[in-house]
Amino acid sequence: MKKLAIPFIAFVCVAVVFTLPSCQPTKSSTATKMLKFNFEKGKGYDYEMIINMDQEILGQTMKMDMATYYSMDVSDDDGNTKTISSSIDRFKLNMEVAGMNIEVDTDKPFPESGNGDDEKDPVKKMNRLFGAIKDQRFSMKVDAEGKVQEVKGFENMAESVVDSLNLTGEQRDKMMKQFNDQFSAKNIKEQFERVWYIFPNKKVKVGDSWQRNTETGGTLGGMYTSTYTVAEIEGDMVTLEEKTKVESQEEKMKLKGEITGTLVVDSRVGLVVNADQEMKMTATAGGMSFDIKGKTKIKGKMRN
Repeated sequence: MKKLAIPFIAFVCVAVVFTLPSCQPTKSSTATKMLKFNFEKGKGYDYEMIINMDQEILGQTMKMDMATYYSMDVSDDDGNTKTISSSIDRFKLNMEVAGMNIEVDTDKPFPESGNGDDEKDPVKKMNRLFGAIKDQRFSMKVDAEGKVQEVKGFENMAESVVDSLNLTGEQRDKMMKQFNDQFSAKNIKEQFERVWYIFPNKKVKVGDSWQRNTETGGTLGGMYTSTYTVAEIEGDMVTLEEKTKVESQEEKMKLKGEITGTLVVDSRVGLVVNADQEMKMTATAGGMSFDIKGKTKIKGKMRN
């Protein structure tokens, strides 16, 4: 799937790697395929989005592995846009920073100890917070180029989730901010546009190229200028090569770098069945510069 928004969000369905039909025709350099976002009404799709980050600042190493699993069902199609009902099935985060290890897994929520210690443990709070997002639903409207036109369902989600934890006062406000920083309509839109807004909405052949521009916020926010080139067509599967330039002139942190990757798309429905991307960036903040490296892996499948 195209560019995967890389704001620390999260991004984004314990998905199984899509298995190509065994009877795929041979490769062809002259074949053409219609390439557009074309999820079918009444059908279901699952996505797995994984981000691995690695950076070093003043001798301090920070590593982060984040995975988000989504399930999606196409509820409507007006001929121009698809309406997709989605839920976050699972969210995992493992972070090592400054000698600390933070681990979150919505399938393994921390139990309540009943002795008040939970309120003093930020990791347990995070686990309970993100555990509450399971089965929360939202919807998106997506056009034929894969651009997300609208996201609904997040208006009251943060409040509902935080209230379910019975928090009050300052703790409640902090949890609300933490949730909105990770899961919001804006972040979800940016994340999926980095995945879906890759389609030219026309027939393509090997060697064809086109460009897409997106903008994201968050820690690694900026302008993403992406070029996609058809590298191979084999049966219904279209392999794209991605080259993305990333640049941000934000006052707090300047960012410059690139993302390169390979995406395999099922042209029948515009499903990214597999994507591997590598990010190399240099960030400048407070008079210091440091390198950021990351890898993104995306897997998608059609549900039977």
